[in-house]
Amino acid sequence: MQLSNIFTTLRYMLERSILTMRYTLPDKIINHLYWVILNIVVFSYIMPHAPSVGISSNYGLLVALSMPISAAFFGAINCMYGLLYDVTNEGSHLRYELTLPIPQWLVFTKYGIEISIQTFIATSVLFPVVYIMLFKQITFTLVSIIKFYLILMATSLFSGFFSVFIVSMAQDILQGLDNVWIRIVFPMWFLGCFQFSWSDLYTINPIIAYADLCNPLTWALEASRSSIVTNGSVLNFWLCILALIIFTLIFGYIGTQRLLKRMDCL
Repeated sequence: MQLSNIFTTLRYMLERSILTMRYTLPDKIINHLYWVILNIVVFSYIMPHAPSVGISSNYGLLVALSMPISAAFFGAINCMYGLLYDVTNEGSHLRYELTLPIPQWLVFTKYGIEISIQTFIATSVLFPVVYIMLFKQITFTLVSIIKFYLILMATSLFSGFFSVFIVSMAQDILQGLDNVWIRIVFPMWFLGCFQFSWSDLYTINPIIAYADLCNPLTWALEASRSSIVTNGSVLNFWLCILALIIFTLIFGYIGTQRLLKRMDCL
């Protein structure tokens, strides 16, 4: 089959998927807004003023700038249930797509791209909300909107293909997925510089800090902060983008190969 025909088929598959997103996107956007606004209220307006907590006012800004990226990561993971159902139950939709005249690995690549697009659209509205709620703490001259949306796009792309990898790891929707969340997803996020900067971790223990660079979310969250404030991050923004691209290729390849084997495509 000609290469042009392959990508034409892939484009039609993606267009069909994007058209179906309009039914779920409003709820996803509302859920992301709800989560981000609640976190900003707690971490920026309540905890810094609570005597028993004892954190600085800058802590709320540190966490708030991590929220859109965190929302993209969790949002993409939540988008994988349809693929996981098809894989574990041999759904007819997935089986049909695997019979199309395109390389079968492109079917799972399509799912990664589809989740990435949905995630990026659903979380792209979060930056204005963060800025409006924290405009007194964010210096507008230090804000790079282009960089922020670049790292959001890179994170969405990584999270989409990481979701494909997660599906390949989960044996079933119930117990298998629960194990993946507890053993992989949550530790990645909790240790991925969400509530602390990489420079702070480096100051505490350089060995642990360098080990944390194996966590893709460390690069994503650090880059999100450096796109808005220039201090507090020692990781180069473009190096973070490159790292996320490499992680995307690694997890995308492993996840696709595992699913091909699982669906007896090899």
